[in-house]
Amino acid sequence: MSIKVNCIYIPPLPGKSKSFDFTQVQPDWSEHPSWIGAIDALASYNRWVNEVVLPIAFQWIEENKTEVYASVKKAEFDDVGVVIASAFKLVKQMPAYKAGLKQAKAFEKALEHGTLNSKSINPVWTGVVKKVRGATRKAFAEATPPL
Repeated sequence: MSIKVNCIYIPPLPGKSKSFDFTQVQPDWSEHPSWIGAIDALASYNRWVNEVVLPIAFQWIEENKTEVYASVKKAEFDDVGVVIASAFKLVKQMPAYKAGLKQAKAFEKALEHGTLNSKSINPVWTGVVKKVRGATRKAFAEATPPL
């Protein structure tokens, strides 16, 4: 749920916004397990973006409101996409973003040459991904045959 009213981002109440929660929309028996898992995973990601990432972004936007809204038409003040686009134009001019772009070149080169040491990159997420992928493989393996 990405909603702005009166130039204020309205975050969903954590764990309370059931009307826009797509997890468990499909009964377990209705579709391919991977499709249901994908929909549930996308819904989880969407919830994280709306409950965590966008509130951070809109706090920054609030702190830089004059600059962000300078290029936004008044009729679009409550359009999340327009406001984020305006903020991103500003962010792209900032030192941290520019430093990240410089590091991106080295990162891509290391990926290309197989020299990237990824051990410290997102270790918690990496652990979750390994568990999810492992559990999925195990579940399908246990269903063979008949699958």
